[in-house]
Amino acid sequence: MNTPTHSKDPAANLAARQRWVTPAAQVKAQQAITSAVDALGGPPLRHALHGDWLHEPLHAVLTDIPVGSWTATVAFDALAALSSSNQLDTAADATLILGLLGATGSAITGLNDWSSVHQPVARRVGAVHGILNLAATGLFLASACSRRRKNRNTGRALAMLGYLTVSAAAHLGGNLVYEHRVGSHEAREAARQPFQAHPDPMEAEGAFPISLD
Repeated sequence: MNTPTHSKDPAANLAARQRWVTPAAQVKAQQAITSAVDALGGPPLRHALHGDWLHEPLHAVLTDIPVGSWTATVAFDALAALSSSNQLDTAADATLILGLLGATGSAITGLNDWSSVHQPVARRVGAVHGILNLAATGLFLASACSRRRKNRNTGRALAMLGYLTVSAAAHLGGNLVYEHRVGSHEAREAARQPFQAHPDPMEAEGAFPISLD
């Protein structure tokens, strides 16, 4: 599956240039995920998590739950801050928890998809995408804890930070789909092939070129 070595998207290029996400660490993580899926169910589980049974990428479907829920959380928080409405506070708390539950399924399917991405640029962008999503989930979890401790203002601030983070992650997710075809039928067919590591041009060149054209 041919993928671009650099992007017209500055954010994707920035993600691809993150040297701290080393190729060796990425490959080890992919192998660990593959081993876990093999131990739990093998190819049938892998294909189910890809969404073969749904005839569309399951990860893309599940990401709507946390993103949509947390959008509602931030909106309810803003309205509650203006109106001092307990009902809106309750709605914000409920949508936050729903988003955390949805993020679990989204993470599992996303890791499964990423484990079969062997092109270095797409793999690195996917790694940053996943790390940002993990950070966003952590911020929303911290927000939920703050709300439970009656520290609502801190909870609202953490939720806003989480929303900004998950928005950046979602942007990179879109880049993975539209430029690198991650989650496509072609990618799912590639996932059926044995794992193989591709050389990372970043190791040879030091960094990917940034293209803003």
